[in-house]
Amino acid sequence: MIDPLIEKNPLQIPEIRARVSRLVSLKDAISCVRVSKAWSKDFALPIWCAVDFDSHDTFEDLDSDIVTKHGHHIRTIKNLTTQSQLNAVLRPTIKNVRVLQVTCATNARFRTLCMDLINNSSRSLEKLTLEMDANAKQQDYSSRMISVNAFVSSSASQLAEIRLHGICFGRDSFASLLRNCPLLTYVDLQLNVTLFSGPSIDAFQHKGVVTLLAPVKQVFKPDPESEPSSLGFSLLVHFPNLTNWHCYNLPTTLFVPVERIKSEVAICCPQVTMIDTWKSPQRIIYDLVANAFHGLTHVTFAYIQLSVDVVVAFLCHKATLLQIITFRGNNNSHTERDDAPSEDDHFQQSGRAVQLLPRSCPHLKVLEFEGHEMDMEIMEEEAWACLGLQRLRVRIRGLDTKDKIDRSLNLWKEGKQGPQQQKEAEAKDTSIEARVASHLLAFKKLKAVWLGTRTFYA
Repeated sequence: MIDPLIEKNPLQIPEIRARVSRLVSLKDAISCVRVSKAWSKDFALPIWCAVDFDSHDTFEDLDSDIVTKHGHHIRTIKNLTTQSQLNAVLRPTIKNVRVLQVTCATNARFRTLCMDLINNSSRSLEKLTLEMDANAKQQDYSSRMISVNAFVSSSASQLAEIRLHGICFGRDSFASLLRNCPLLTYVDLQLNVTLFSGPSIDAFQHKGVVTLLAPVKQVFKPDPESEPSSLGFSLLVHFPNLTNWHCYNLPTTLFVPVERIKSEVAICCPQVTMIDTWKSPQRIIYDLVANAFHGLTHVTFAYIQLSVDVVVAFLCHKATLLQIITFRGNNNSHTERDDAPSEDDHFQQSGRAVQLLPRSCPHLKVLEFEGHEMDMEIMEEEAWACLGLQRLRVRIRGLDTKDKIDRSLNLWKEGKQGPQQQKEAEAKDTSIEARVASHLLAFKKLKAVWLGTRTFYA
């Protein structure tokens, strides 16, 4: 006979309740823990799973016994910046953290306790961001120094991603960190990371790291007090299977000659085919793309730096390019909006040059030029060769309102699904919306299109 309580409320079944607990909001979880002791056991996890000090501004005021009791549920700690916040999570039961983001103060005690926090979860930690306070002076190495003992104390490290910003320690310690984190795939070294050189270099090679975020200067001169590293001993030597390098260079002159970069890549990590130059100047982009790498497949850069020379550099890789992405502003986040405002396009008069990319790169799958407004007249002069295109983000001159964009995208959708008669009727429509839709229909694998408002998925 079925328990009346279960028949009336399926949440009385522990298995169902455990699944539901992963889906509820924080507010609902707080209500559920008050129902009974059994419910409290299941719904405590979503309440305690993530501690973000930007939004949990009262967490550090909680009674230490309560934190100790529920600390084993905590999986994520973010935006930890103060001593009181650090004290709040330094509990013996908080040892299952998987994601940790800490901004270190410049005092030695804070940095030491940060290492204790990392060590407590050394067997569970998967993603770590450790950065120095913005007030730390670049030349004051002692205030930025950390010990890597917390990273190397566990023989069962689960760390897959590490971000170290503004941190200071030894080059040999960096090699020890890599050696003791066999599951690492992603390394981010930015904002003046200092790796002091010793009498010799431990050139340990981590074969699992495939992504590196580090400016050119960081890679070739990790110790600001020493000369640039000799050939074959830059930071690239540690990553023989690297495929993706965020290799930006913000000054208008490369920190080392482009021939040196080319040689180092060929010796240390010849599999690099994906680069992100961030906001590097156009001359730097040209040098890196045209002269430093062979067979690039993915390139990301700031749209404001687009020039005819940059387009020419891309054409050096026309046989291999799969993805070209530009971004505006400070990052590569996509623009999603409900209107289509007019925007300045510094490359408008050179639109024919941009057309060389989809016409000349037959394997291109992703083309994202949010800042560029293409001219349909020029687009129709010659067919695009990239028939396997899957994702497109551009503006089209004449599609200057949300209604026009929506109509064009709907015509494209209908053309993909509609009968032949409908397609013939659309062929007689010479409006800009129909012409764009007709152009899109040439790409049978096209899945996502952005024309100025929101991304439309086929």
